[in-house]
Amino acid sequence: MMNYAPPIPADLADDGPRMVEAEQALLGAIFCNNAALGRVSDVIRPAHFYEPIHAKIYSLCESAVMEGRAATPITISGKLSAGIDIAGLTGIQYCARLMAEATTVVMARDYAVSVRDAWAAREVIRVAREAAAAASEPGASAKAAIAEAVGALDSIRAEVDDTRLAREPVGEVASAVLRRLDAIRDGTFEAGVSTGLRDLDRSIGGLQPGRLVVVAGRPGMGKSLVGGNIARAVAVAGYGCVFHSMEMGKEEIGARIVADQAFTHDSPISAKGIFEGALRPQHREMVERAAEAVAALPLVFDTTSSLSVSEIVARARRTADEMKARGQRLHVVVIDYLKFVKASERYRGQRHYEVGEITAGLKSLAKDLNICIVLLCQLNRVVETRADKRPELSDLRESGDIEADADIVILLFRPAYYLKDKTDPESQALLLSCENDLEIIVAKSRMGAVGTVRVFCHPAASAIRDWS
Repeated sequence: MMNYAPPIPADLADDGPRMVEAEQALLGAIFCNNAALGRVSDVIRPAHFYEPIHAKIYSLCESAVMEGRAATPITISGKLSAGIDIAGLTGIQYCARLMAEATTVVMARDYAVSVRDAWAAREVIRVAREAAAAASEPGASAKAAIAEAVGALDSIRAEVDDTRLAREPVGEVASAVLRRLDAIRDGTFEAGVSTGLRDLDRSIGGLQPGRLVVVAGRPGMGKSLVGGNIARAVAVAGYGCVFHSMEMGKEEIGARIVADQAFTHDSPISAKGIFEGALRPQHREMVERAAEAVAALPLVFDTTSSLSVSEIVARARRTADEMKARGQRLHVVVIDYLKFVKASERYRGQRHYEVGEITAGLKSLAKDLNICIVLLCQLNRVVETRADKRPELSDLRESGDIEADADIVILLFRPAYYLKDKTDPESQALLLSCENDLEIIVAKSRMGAVGTVRVFCHPAASAIRDWS
């Protein structure tokens, strides 16, 4: 095979491996049979090529085929710069040589993977060097350098992750539907993980893998309470869960989880009492038993105050690997809450676009790891201006992308919150009748029913239960 650059099949140069011969073989295969382009288009793009002229030729071939024209040495070379000299050859001579020396069209995809993987290796080297340079600057923030490197490396990883290539013939999709039906009939189908609330599971089908579930409410409605209850219920059922508590410290969230675990209707224990050590003697043993039970759960707390999507992705992958090594599997990630998730610098200061970037990234993570992401977020203040304080989808603050990217949107409403400060007899009587009510409003559900689920809520004890 001739070489435009020095003969380096997989030589490691200063900037990383160069698969120049694989680039030439791939282009030759496409010239021999344009159908080869369809076999590789989901693997490779022009930026993956080491040689700029090869990237240009591949891009021209893509354009020609997309427009319904043949990509041949004649049609493509005519689009190259006039008078171009490629290793002593004209454009038409070089393209013709690529076609003449192509070995096999069948190997086109293997060539494409080799080219892409060489690009990935070069990118890893580049990111490492840039991280080293950034960390070497006087007064540099090691944390910022690490965050930037982690984000860049995860983007590279995503591009070479062949599990993301999900194109399948409709026949295979139809067969998958039938296999799912058979599994449901035989009782072998793994349904969505339970939220711990029977009626909510019935409405949304549980926490299904690949889904982004948004839980939203105004302050005081119980967002963190619901997130913590879901995390504990998932882990109690034996499923791996990560709880990102970006607002509360580990002792506070730990006290809430233990209070939830220890809860009984006859003798509820307040999370505040556990946190401050103000326990009744009879409650001490209950708390110890609950703490021991929680300690054995496949539940991981991450109380880092602010994380980017790329950092959440990296930590989720690491946790998934760690759980797998212990014979467990990560099923659910709870993030408390959207306000504290950092966006990239791309849309800095444009919160609408930042939020869209965050929710899109979390939805991608759910699909890539085949897990459910539960994202807590806050609603607009406009709710407070209405006579009826029950929230609506339009109250989602900052971005319509939250609703668009979410598979399920749950809105929270506690009527007692708006009655607790009123002293008139009518309000006090109403408060007594609803002080433990929490309305979980399923405002959007791609594959389930919308409506309101009423559950029992004991905020002080961090407990949410079905009404028996």
